[in-house]
Amino acid sequence: MNRAPHVVVHPDADVLAEATAARLLTRLVDLQSDHSPVHVVLTGGTVGIAVLRAVAASPVRGAVDWSDVHVWWGDERFLPDGDPDRNEVQAREALLDALGDALPADHVHAMPARTAQVPDTDAAARLYAAELARHAPADAALAVPSFDVLLLGMGPDGHVASLFPGHATLSVSDRTVVGEEDSPKPPPPRVSLTFPAIQAAAEVWVVAAGDGKADAVAAALRGAPATEVPAAGAVGVARTLWLLDVAAASHVTVDPGDTPVHPARPAADGPGSTWAEVDDLVAPLLGDLTVPDGIAKAAATAALPEIAVTAPQGRLLELLARATGSRRVLELGTLGGYSTWWLARGAGPEGIVVSLELSADHAAVARHSLDATDIGHRVQIEVGPAASTLQRMIDDGTEPFDLVFVDADKQSLARYLELVVALSRPGTVIVVDNVVRGGAVLEADHPDDRVQGTRQFLERAAQRADVEGTVIQTVGRKGYDGMAILVVR
Repeated sequence: MNRAPHVVVHPDADVLAEATAARLLTRLVDLQSDHSPVHVVLTGGTVGIAVLRAVAASPVRGAVDWSDVHVWWGDERFLPDGDPDRNEVQAREALLDALGDALPADHVHAMPARTAQVPDTDAAARLYAAELARHAPADAALAVPSFDVLLLGMGPDGHVASLFPGHATLSVSDRTVVGEEDSPKPPPPRVSLTFPAIQAAAEVWVVAAGDGKADAVAAALRGAPATEVPAAGAVGVARTLWLLDVAAASHVTVDPGDTPVHPARPAADGPGSTWAEVDDLVAPLLGDLTVPDGIAKAAATAALPEIAVTAPQGRLLELLARATGSRRVLELGTLGGYSTWWLARGAGPEGIVVSLELSADHAAVARHSLDATDIGHRVQIEVGPAASTLQRMIDDGTEPFDLVFVDADKQSLARYLELVVALSRPGTVIVVDNVVRGGAVLEADHPDDRVQGTRQFLERAAQRADVEGTVIQTVGRKGYDGMAILVVR
């Protein structure tokens, strides 16, 4: 049993939620290649529900076979069915309703609500324990399903699920579910998995944000007793992962030999605020930003992930296209069309941009925004998996491109490099964004698949005889990252 926690730190709560959603989707796809069904335990709270919203908005959500997923909860507020404060109701609004028939109704295992037939938390706990037992493997040591990923939020007092410091529920070891009638958080009556049920999960992910959680996070990671800081008892059989923002991790210290803390990216405050102010200072160099600002606003209104390049970076793409005389531009990752607009400007009135986007919804937002500008007719958006689209273009003998901008899923960068080189000519410039990842690329054992994908890309690029290039580290409004710039020989 691996009890050592692994800690990953993100710059703020928004990025934490987006990154956790991406991590969860990737993990679900990986798990489904290995076994069936997959069991996931959800959590509520501000960040927990934000994660579910990010899953719903992700273009990768379609890669998961939701008919193979069973959804459970770690705890629930004991309220009537449909009460908006129930974790289940919030989860349905954030994600489950959006999945529709893809997720079978009988795969959603909500904790019982308060009814005349279920009058108290003990009755609800017994019913949920029975539901868990019905889905437990025949040879299971504990009557619970084989939880693959169990998500937990954490309170400022260090509680997880509805297991609170000093409460008798912490010591319950003969049941998988327990009723809590007097929690210190409203509403007092709750139902919760016990520590034995939590600790039976293959992977336990504790997700926490905000400086109000910093003391409890630090205490749990120092190994405080679970009776004092319940989060310290949230451990998985194979893996324990702490996903934090900078504020929640601010009191964590690491001694030699301890599990390392992996910063996903520097904080948006401190030096980051200076970087943002410099971006603002150089804005006059960029010209009239009315049109790209409108594209960015449309993307935000459509709740697209806020991961587009910044205005100075967009201007760099435009200038690269102009400086290289590029007339045929290929882009991987349209999103809301922000970088697409800059690339089309650089390609000039005789140029064309072919932009590949996985999500039809994102492509529709970009199409609408770009068609409202004077360059929309020069942008062709192809919807579908980029690797498949690129291979089709190769098979069709598509004319080579002069400039390629890759801002798509990092896990596939090495494969994308191979394909875009096949669609290039000698002298084609290839720009790949987000390849430094706050310095995380230095870590060979980093747990984030995006980091590993980026490391593999950099290794492949260095091995190829048909490209030469460099990596430029960047700072700005989006923090610390970098771009790879390659030229095809």
